Amino acid sequence: MTAPHVPADLREHAEERFFGIINNPPDIEPHDTYRWLHANAPAFVTGSGMLILTRFADVEPALRRRELGRGKESVLNLTSLPPELIEPVMTRWKRTMVYANPPLHTRIRRRVAYAFGPHFVETLRDRVRARARELLDGLADTPGGNFMDLVAYPLGTTVLGDLLGVPHADRDRIMALALDAMKIFDPQTAAAELPACARAEIEQAEYFGALLAERRREPRDDLLSRLVAPADDDPLDEIELVATAANLMNAGIDTAPNLLGNALYALLEEPGQLALLREDPGRIPRAVDELARFDPPLNLNPRTALEPCTVAGFDLEPDQIVVSVQGAANRDPRRFSDPDRLNVLRDEGPSLAFGGGIHSCLGAHVGPLEVRELLAELVTGFRAVEPGGPARRRPGHNLRGFADVPLTLRR
Repeated sequence: MTAPHVPADLREHAEERFFGIINNPPDIEPHDTYRWLHANAPAFVTGSGMLILTRFADVEPALRRRELGRGKESVLNLTSLPPELIEPVMTRWKRTMVYANPPLHTRIRRRVAYAFGPHFVETLRDRVRARARELLDGLADTPGGNFMDLVAYPLGTTVLGDLLGVPHADRDRIMALALDAMKIFDPQTAAAELPACARAEIEQAEYFGALLAERRREPRDDLLSRLVAPADDDPLDEIELVATAANLMNAGIDTAPNLLGNALYALLEEPGQLALLREDPGRIPRAVDELARFDPPLNLNPRTALEPCTVAGFDLEPDQIVVSVQGAANRDPRRFSDPDRLNVLRDEGPSLAFGGGIHSCLGAHVGPLEVRELLAELVTGFRAVEPGGPARRRPGHNLRGFADVPLTLRR
């Protein structure tokens, strides 16, 4: 493997800085490190052989390379789990779109893609807007209330719960299980927490197995019923059905709320940008693209080399891990002018907030719809949108979001 870009001593410092933002408390912002890496070590290999990419021009094509797929990169932190926990979790995880490579990935994604395409998602607009209005009205009666608990998580749960067909009475339970289950695949989750997270994933799988069986007996107008309906074109087996249902619910409960919280916090920090949206709500769609670029819900997008290949000038061997730092690529000054400044009027082309290639985020239309409708309600329904206290980040750098965004609204 050649390493033409960075001298050895600088590579060591680059590795130290990179893992510094990964391992530090969540209130340590990564953007100073992103700037340093762009200037000094935009692509480098760690001592363990992991290739780190931070430039847009390297990250964007890497996400599309078929030689870079899913492998061991997402499960390195699970080796300490006992077999009775890791085996059922991994059996399902390997049969999800997030983990699988073609042809399995193609088969699973094809079965659900229609429900997340732009035309179908547009049909959800009125329901999303009504639910956003209802939740914001409730928060307005609780000055300084936590936007994440009172609006973001309930909105994300409503949208995916409605799509899948999860009964309203079960949604609080499923939301709690999903938030714990998702921690399994975050490398920053403490080893002591992993067993409880694995048990949450197993309980969640049991729930969806039972709900899918119910939909076979009594189909409804929802995605779960369509998944279990007889199909002539290579239907999903039971493990794939359960894994797909849980995977979709988890994304709606975790990724979309993080996008909502990150967007709101960025606007609270830059009230002049919020004023631009209040002045002309027609600017909101472009603003949502900028907010996703500025603080995406997913910062790291790892892949594993499936065969020998060359990426960003580095010769890779099979099983070598490549980490595309999407958060850094979205702040690349070679791609975006003044990238560390939030500019809701920015019109410089798409970012990598939702990844790229065959593993791009399936919710790339649903999440922005939620943000658009929520922002429209905020700027048209309330004369004041103000911080209600200091915000608090959730642990972890990869799945980036907030645990608490206190918000005060005045009608």
